[in-house]
Amino acid sequence: MKILSTIQSKSHTLNELMVVFGGVMLLFAASQIEIPLQPVPITLQTVAVMLIGLTYTPRHALQSLLIWLGLAAAGLPVLSGFAGGFAYFGGPTLGYLVGFVISVYLMATFKQRFSLNSWTSDVMLCLMGTAILFSLGVAWLSRLIGLENAITHGVLPFILPGIVKAGLLCTALQIIRHYKRG
Repeated sequence: MKILSTIQSKSHTLNELMVVFGGVMLLFAASQIEIPLQPVPITLQTVAVMLIGLTYTPRHALQSLLIWLGLAAAGLPVLSGFAGGFAYFGGPTLGYLVGFVISVYLMATFKQRFSLNSWTSDVMLCLMGTAILFSLGVAWLSRLIGLENAITHGVLPFILPGIVKAGLLCTALQIIRHYKRG
């Protein structure tokens, strides 16, 4: 019995590692799809963050984001435009990167704690996550370029794409859930 328990435990650990690794790879891939605006590009990173927040446990979501950012800080080119390195964290996107971590954790926590699985709850969680991203992103960006410019360049260009991305993501998740239920 002890051998079976050990095998099951190792299998569970391997599954958890694969989930986290999948999140890191999703973030990396989504980071490379971008519209190069200045000072902050439009990427699919937010879609990856929202997907992880809506489908992962809080622990796995947080682990995925922290490992991805740790790889970036170590110099691996995992951020948008294949960027990486510790110096990148002093740039205009730092607030958004911090916002990713907080958003994904809170989204996953609320989703799990309140068993939220409807399209409306997914959209509300995405709106909450986006509000956190924008708040922290603009707070940091305003230190670099002023509040008015931070809103003009760090929020306004992202509103419509954000709505479209969140709507498509939440709709796709509902379709997948519908087919999984049979």
